[in-house]
Amino acid sequence: MTADFVQQMHRFIAQHKMIKDGETVIVAVSGGADSLALLYGLHALRSQLNCQLHVAHLNHCLRPDADADADFVRQHAAHLKLHCTIQRMEIPHLAQQWKLSVEAAGRRARYQFYESVTTGIDATKVALGHHQDDIAETVLMNLIRGSGASGLKGIAPVRDAKFIRPIAGFTRQQIEAFLTAIGIVPRHDPTNTDTRYLRNRIRHELIPRLENDYNPNIKIGLSRTADVLRAESEYLDTAAREAFEACRIQGSHKNVVLDRVEFRKHHVALQRRVLRQSLSEMSGDMNDLYFTHCEKMLNLIEAEASNALLALPNGLQFRRAYQQLIIERKSVETGNFAYPVVTVGKTSIEVLNTEITAELGNIKSCPTLALPDGRFEAIFDYEKIRKVFAEPFLEAFPLTVRNRRQGDRFQPHGMRGTKKIKDFFIDTKVPRYERDSVPLLVCGDQILWIIGYTTSDAFKIESDTRQYLYLRYASNETSA
Repeated sequence: MTADFVQQMHRFIAQHKMIKDGETVIVAVSGGADSLALLYGLHALRSQLNCQLHVAHLNHCLRPDADADADFVRQHAAHLKLHCTIQRMEIPHLAQQWKLSVEAAGRRARYQFYESVTTGIDATKVALGHHQDDIAETVLMNLIRGSGASGLKGIAPVRDAKFIRPIAGFTRQQIEAFLTAIGIVPRHDPTNTDTRYLRNRIRHELIPRLENDYNPNIKIGLSRTADVLRAESEYLDTAAREAFEACRIQGSHKNVVLDRVEFRKHHVALQRRVLRQSLSEMSGDMNDLYFTHCEKMLNLIEAEASNALLALPNGLQFRRAYQQLIIERKSVETGNFAYPVVTVGKTSIEVLNTEITAELGNIKSCPTLALPDGRFEAIFDYEKIRKVFAEPFLEAFPLTVRNRRQGDRFQPHGMRGTKKIKDFFIDTKVPRYERDSVPLLVCGDQILWIIGYTTSDAFKIESDTRQYLYLRYASNETSA
């Protein structure tokens, strides 16, 4: 049994080209049966594969005996004369901080840990202990959740050319038999039998019922289905990536912005994948994204309402703003804000993580002064601003940056009459979600500048202007 297991594992590794000659492989070991079979199997093959092994264990701090698990892994690494990296991470605390479920937070923490160890020792592969039963459970779990074809492809033997699963071709029964044959007793994780978790209910209740009443080979059938769907999914992913690039009009680490008109040209199968691709760009963790989330986004995209907002898992949100589709991190509500602005130097607008740089100048000394477009740079007749107040101008000049207030009006550049700020936002198609965050430069109760859009005509530079005030608005990140 021992030789058969190791040989079959070697064939599986070779079939999927998992390990190249001379590579360093991190072996993720929890102390359970799967990871120990992975560790001892790779250790037996290390000469044939010509690879170096390094054991890695993350203590999730979820159970009272978590420290004992770490010691257990350390002892096995020492027995095999392998280097070992062990790290503690308070997963319950991280789950609150990241606003994720404990399960999702644990997964994110593990992969962050693997990446850090990989970088630290210059490794090229990370071996994980998923097996055939895990694939069957994952397919059923995703089917129940309604996660679509992407979820039904199960667990790939190789992901991102880095994460490998050398025992994905084995059943749990084969793994346990291998450990018994080599005299290894794994650690028992009591949470694996806790039926409050969906995966455990599938493992201990649903699959046995399907095996007894419907198909004794259900695990093999589900694994084969996953193989077929994985190949088809890879083909669709390629097409969806091209569609995503065609739809994307801008983006940063804070958001992904898609063009609605271009998005609607594509088949709904690609639309769903483009949305998933957008969310993956922002989060990387798709475990909590279900079919219903995609359908709600698609409904908002097709709806008559031009502005809409939808909360999504993992601290993200989907926002439709006219012809733009935006996937972004949930922002902190700004509330009402007001910051006094200096007329020479910089003023930080902390709530928006931005700043205004101001300078005074004489027109005569700058005969070729270029006039800005009034969006993020603006110029004003300084004496007109001073005339707003009857008293002589003081050093603490009452210019303020604030957000809108009820009843605000101003005279847009090039217009004779005034207009409500609310009507200006509607006419300019400023998304409703953004309107309370748009900064306004005001002097007393008069609005000089709707930053990002336009300036007031009442304070513009004219032929008899002698002194000007020039302002620049930028994010702190950009100006740093």
